Amino acid sequence: MYLPDLKQPTDPMGALTGAETILVVDDNDSFRNIICTFLQSGGYNILEAGTASEAATIVNSRAEMIDLVLTDVVLPEVNGDQLTDYLRFLFPKITVLYMSGYGNAANFQSVGSQAGAHMLPKPFSKRTLLLAVAQLLHWREQNSEKLIPPRAWNGIANSSHSLV
Repeated sequence: MYLPDLKQPTDPMGALTGAETILVVDDNDSFRNIICTFLQSGGYNILEAGTASEAATIVNSRAEMIDLVLTDVVLPEVNGDQLTDYLRFLFPKITVLYMSGYGNAANFQSVGSQAGAHMLPKPFSKRTLLLAVAQLLHWREQNSEKLIPPRAWNGIANSSHSLV
């Protein structure tokens, strides 16, 4: 997982109010439902879509800011990077967290090439997801104009409790 180079807070979940809005985009309904349940347990407001078209419809019907988009890299119709290009047009400061089941075997050099994009390899644990989201949202709140180089966040990503 690639995240901003931050010292891990003692209580990363307490860093934010938990009222942030997250758009989850994944074409696997079961996996998306689990992710949404995990994020809701963290107090986040969740919007969910199975395709880029559904995500665009949701976004176009909202006037409120979306704080973070969590999207699969491989989607029907368009890929996650193309979707986030569109979302960045509407919300220029949106934070992006990509996820992929292809792991390190895939070439992700072009994915997330813009500032504020990070990769979370599938499968991942609830704890990994909530820590990644909290850390990224906290980083955005504290450093909205400052780009911090990403780093590999190996300790949590290698957790033995993954989604199946």
